[in-house]
Amino acid sequence: MGNVTQQQYRDAIAKLIVDFRASGPIETKQRKYRSVLLGHGWCAEVHRLAEAALHLVDHGFAHEALILLRTMFETTVSLHWLSQKGDAAALGVFAEGGRVNRATANDMQTAFNVPQDLIDQINNDPVEKTDESEVFRRFQAQCDEIDPRRQLYTVYRYLCGYAHPSSVSASSFIEYSTEPPSLRSDPKQGPSSVVEVTVAMCLIWAGRAFDDMVNGKPRKQVLRSTARELELIPILPAIS
Repeated sequence: MGNVTQQQYRDAIAKLIVDFRASGPIETKQRKYRSVLLGHGWCAEVHRLAEAALHLVDHGFAHEALILLRTMFETTVSLHWLSQKGDAAALGVFAEGGRVNRATANDMQTAFNVPQDLIDQINNDPVEKTDESEVFRRFQAQCDEIDPRRQLYTVYRYLCGYAHPSSVSASSFIEYSTEPPSLRSDPKQGPSSVVEVTVAMCLIWAGRAFDDMVNGKPRKQVLRSTARELELIPILPAIS
């Protein structure tokens, strides 16, 4: 975090959100533009999650904002992976979506009275399985391709402690300094600026990943300068 203040993070986040919203129509040289469509959707989601997380913090729900950070971080890493792998990754994403739909349809057929035409429609979709669909299926595999040292996956696991039922999330509502431990209705305050720092990182990394998919990289300069101001890594590592 260095000498960067919480307000500086806030100001930078607001600037990045406005800049993303002001982006005009995009052009891409990629003839197979599936990855660009997915990339835009994920990048837009990251920016909306950023706004939602800060809204929660401002209304006294910083603990709950950590749950959104998990999704934001995961989407950011997946977007970078998609940007690096291009159309092959996009095909993998859609293939994995088809596999999940088919498995869900089969499970629902045995448990609920699901209309048969819906089941048939799902089962009649072509079955695809690619190397990239196997990677997309396991988030750790995406992280390992980008960061073999597993620093990204370590951050993800930390955030999962708040996004899933765990001793971490439960401990936020338990005061262990008393004997016996006392119960809290409100969570303990977490580390200062965790939400702002993580949101800023995700906006920069997601923005750079999508910008690399667009002709001329129109947002590269503002994203790089913001990363420099906040003393953050400007872009995730390239996949070799």
